[in-house]
Amino acid sequence: MGFEELRETTAEYPPERVQEITGVPPHLLEEAARLIGEAPTLVSTCLQGVYQSNQATAAACQINNINLLRGLIGRPGCGILQMNGQPTAQNTRETGADGDLPGFRNWDNMAHIKDLARIWNLEPRQIPHWAPPAHALEIFHLAETGPIRMLWIQCTNPAASLPDLGRIRSILERPDLFVVVQDAFMTETARLADVVLPAAMWGEKTGTFTNVDRTVHISHKAVDPPGEARSDFDIFLDYARRMDFRDKDGAPLVKWRTPEECFEAWKECTRGRPCDYTGFSYAKLTGGSGIPWPCNEQHPDGAPRIYEDHVFPTDPDYCESFGHDLQTGGVITPTEYEARSPAGRAFLKASH
Repeated sequence: MGFEELRETTAEYPPERVQEITGVPPHLLEEAARLIGEAPTLVSTCLQGVYQSNQATAAACQINNINLLRGLIGRPGCGILQMNGQPTAQNTRETGADGDLPGFRNWDNMAHIKDLARIWNLEPRQIPHWAPPAHALEIFHLAETGPIRMLWIQCTNPAASLPDLGRIRSILERPDLFVVVQDAFMTETARLADVVLPAAMWGEKTGTFTNVDRTVHISHKAVDPPGEARSDFDIFLDYARRMDFRDKDGAPLVKWRTPEECFEAWKECTRGRPCDYTGFSYAKLTGGSGIPWPCNEQHPDGAPRIYEDHVFPTDPDYCESFGHDLQTGGVITPTEYEARSPAGRAFLKASH
């Protein structure tokens, strides 16, 4: 879907105009187009050079567009690897730890909210879903203007990685903002913190992580963490215990005590979602070189590739998001999305 809009948008950018914007000579652009256009197979990889560029989301979408236009998806020797900066960054997307909801659920879909509330034994109103997740720069704006009075920063270093660093550092230094940093190193951000929680590193804890190709690996604890360092898992368990978080029946909200017990609970959270883990176990993951999700009754040994039938997870009842306008950032409403009737078709996203 969106082919005509993409055709109209790109028609305004002949090679000569592209050279004015980018400095890339027309003959090189045409050579690249010929390579991609005639290739029998296509693998596209990208990383922070794309994600931290101007109009980064739109740029990443164009990489998807190229592969979709060629139809080179879901076939041997083909694929899009929009790689993450860290080995566990894919896990944050799966579990909703980047501000979204677990299992690629849609914050704007009430059925998804109710399903998550059922799994966690909460009331649906207890799960934030009344607006899009706040992104990092919005969070810092709220910390700067007052609504946010505490930041708990885990596994990231905004004092070195966010744009407009002078402003970011001045916000972190505000006397009316309480900053907790959870990290294994004394980073630029940790130096500005009120409290530093020393965190264990990968060889000092047990857990799983997911590669960009959906392959899930297990990492077993090899040594104890030094000093007072603890795994992120143990820190959060301790926090939940001290805060006495409860479900709607008054039982402890967090019912697991070990990484494996947590993994079993996570499996149930993924049932029927794109990242279905229900066929995994710690025993199955141990000793091999990883298994790609979905891993379930239909794919007991995992799925080496997805979208082989070119049916995509765009159904309104299933999709992770109804999307947003790449130019304005405006959220697309459920009604607008349903009116498009995607019915398993992929979206081509155009942007000037």
